[in-house]
Amino acid sequence: MAAPRRTLAQYLEWAAIKPRTTDWSALVAYDRGKCNLLLLQEYIEKHDKHSVMPAISEPYGSTDKTWTWLIDYVTDAPRLSFENNPDLDSAEANMSMAILGGKNITMDDVLGFAQINKISSYDPLDHPTLVGDRVELKDIQGTVQKDGQVVLDLGDPRSQRYIWEVKGDRVEHERRMAGAFFKRKFREADPVKRTFSLGTLATTTQAFIKPQKFRLRTIMEEGAATRGAANFGSGAVEVRIAMDDEIMGGTPGEDWLYPLPSDRPDLDAMMIFGSHFFMHGIIGKGTARAFNAPNAEFIGTKNSNQFVYHLKVKPDTEGYLAIPPFEVTVGSKKARFSDYKMPIYIDSDHLLTMTLFFPLNALSYCRVGMGADDKYRTMTCTVDGTPYSYQIAIGLNGNYQFSLDETSRRLKVEVAGYQAPLNISGAGDLPSDVRNYMSSRDFEARIGDAVANAAMTIFNGLEAIDVFVLHTLFFNSEDAVQLKTLHLTGEMALFGSISPRLTTFSIEPVEHMLTYDGTHTFKAEPSVSGVTWSVEDLEGGTVGVGRIHPTSGEYTAPSLADIHGTYKRVKIVATARIGNNPPHISKALVTVVARAITLNPLIEVCNGSKAGEPEESRMLSAHSTSGALRWRVEGDGRINETANENGENTYYAPPKLLAPAPAFTIDKVIVKNTATNVEQTTLIVVRHYISMVIDTSFDGVSANQVRLLPLISGATPTETVIWQCIPEDAGNIDVDSGIFTVSQTTNSQFALITSMVDLGWVQFSGFTILSFPLAPLPAKPPPEIPQTTALDDLNGLLEDVYEKVEQFSQDSDVREKAKECLDQIASLAEDTQNGH
Repeated sequence: MAAPRRTLAQYLEWAAIKPRTTDWSALVAYDRGKCNLLLLQEYIEKHDKHSVMPAISEPYGSTDKTWTWLIDYVTDAPRLSFENNPDLDSAEANMSMAILGGKNITMDDVLGFAQINKISSYDPLDHPTLVGDRVELKDIQGTVQKDGQVVLDLGDPRSQRYIWEVKGDRVEHERRMAGAFFKRKFREADPVKRTFSLGTLATTTQAFIKPQKFRLRTIMEEGAATRGAANFGSGAVEVRIAMDDEIMGGTPGEDWLYPLPSDRPDLDAMMIFGSHFFMHGIIGKGTARAFNAPNAEFIGTKNSNQFVYHLKVKPDTEGYLAIPPFEVTVGSKKARFSDYKMPIYIDSDHLLTMTLFFPLNALSYCRVGMGADDKYRTMTCTVDGTPYSYQIAIGLNGNYQFSLDETSRRLKVEVAGYQAPLNISGAGDLPSDVRNYMSSRDFEARIGDAVANAAMTIFNGLEAIDVFVLHTLFFNSEDAVQLKTLHLTGEMALFGSISPRLTTFSIEPVEHMLTYDGTHTFKAEPSVSGVTWSVEDLEGGTVGVGRIHPTSGEYTAPSLADIHGTYKRVKIVATARIGNNPPHISKALVTVVARAITLNPLIEVCNGSKAGEPEESRMLSAHSTSGALRWRVEGDGRINETANENGENTYYAPPKLLAPAPAFTIDKVIVKNTATNVEQTTLIVVRHYISMVIDTSFDGVSANQVRLLPLISGATPTETVIWQCIPEDAGNIDVDSGIFTVSQTTNSQFALITSMVDLGWVQFSGFTILSFPLAPLPAKPPPEIPQTTALDDLNGLLEDVYEKVEQFSQDSDVREKAKECLDQIASLAEDTQNGH
């Protein structure tokens, strides 16, 4: 939904017209960009070995003839970011999950046995990413678990309603089948691994601030969908919350305003408490607590704008407000006044009432009325240890002002003024000087202050509001939101800024990648003095993590010997005390890689290009931590010298050859870092036609061996087979037995085995690709269940309906009209999905 943005004053005028929480207990809104940045910080702080899925080693089917084998697939922790959406009532979170390590092997059995067509090996430099666009939150009713943690379950079918893809393959079908596989893995995974925590709600001593249900949506600023606009991409995340004994509300209407003001860029967080919840759930329940009346109930009155502005206690409600004792010195005597209890309900004319006032351009306040100066209750006065009882009648009309403390940025309530008329009866036994004191203005002020301050405990629930604001649904840290303005428009509205962590300082950059032994100097942004720097692994250890200068922030990555595998991840920690506040901590995530360049795939098969048809092509990708990469081909194919912004480049195969030319040729795609001159090579096996194939067998051989079985027209050739292994140091082939043995010293992850039989008048040649470590290829699994969207499903149903119309109606006009109506339904559905 797109909504117009207004100044703070205009927004408050709009908010005063009618309740804007639409029967929810509270509404919270955050600037989308700041929210995403803080979610990234939360991701870094919570990221450890327990926040990722276990490594995956499993095949999955793409088609009836092709499948993919994932080996030691290591996925990153899922990341969520909120995106703008023009839809009326939806919130969409994009989920992305990087494949940081492992091998991807694609196979087919078009020749009657399994063959490898492509091998890729991933690390943080170059990898595919699982993307769950439009992880739909609109119909997910968020719940708060017993431990206070708020989670979204990515294995829940409701969060998998839209297409997931593994980005990196040029073929959409392959991307979506990989996405379908990961959907299944999430459904099968341990719930702890497949959930993403949005935050942990604070527990409070006030048991009435208990969020239980919530609903999220994103909202765009009007005009923010237009590329080139000054506010392009501007959006907010709105959260509607129901407390444990409050109903779930509805959705806002077409007159909705963007929730953050246009003239206050420092205000990027907002919270509104509904008038019913504020009066009944906070003030009413705070009153019940203050008056020791846990079962107290209140009658609410609405004003002409439908705000609950007045509460009065129901008749015959039991409970009392205990007035704290106080002592005075009268001459040489010490007098202690105590044991006065003010009833919550005396009679229909003398009962507790609370009324909100929200004048324009002035602080809002609540007037509390209770007691009466003609309704007497017993009070005790102890003079030098001797107790005396007498009757006293006190009334209170007190005004309590709401404001924000300038230092702590917390809500506070102060007595803005009160009247407390009183009358005393039966005090004749008291000493005369004490009795005379009780007729003084000082005694009247002392007991009035005691009553007025005791009544302020009604508002203790506002402390719980503070805790709730600072421990919101998204952010775990206590300093997530800093309050700046408070307004009572009929509902209580609070504005603030997201996270002093972002405005105090954060590490720049928040994520970084280095090669082993590399260096980088981290900074606090904005710059602050007294920052102490440290480095730790994901479990908080300090061994093998590199080193960082404690004051300058210069970090040196660990050596290659300290990296077990293709990468290592550590956290940079910056700590500083700002003023008298507790130490402020910011963290950054550093990935240290073992390779200077990562190029994928390692090897791939590609058909030669046919004349008169589009060229056969393959997509490759390469990345390095620094320096420009240049591409070239050694062979007959071609490739652009530079890749696109995503590091992707397209190889184009040479023209297809015919016999007696070679059945296949081998091109080398070479990527060079122009700064370091380091190179990486990919082999492209260009298949022109099939003359010989190579099957494999693992029966009767050692673990590091495989038997190669050359076949010509399905038969084993009787002539001598000439074998070749690429790269040469990958292993050796016994000519007589055809057994290939992997070299114990090779660093290669694969071997390309070629075979050739020379009959003099004709040559037969073939190839096969082996992946290391050697292992039998997995059996072909059935294809994953294809993903479809709700729109795909609808179009399928509409096609079925039209087929029925054609089956049962011979009238061409009826058919034409039916087709027109069904097309109109499909068009409306597509427009709805696209937000038009």
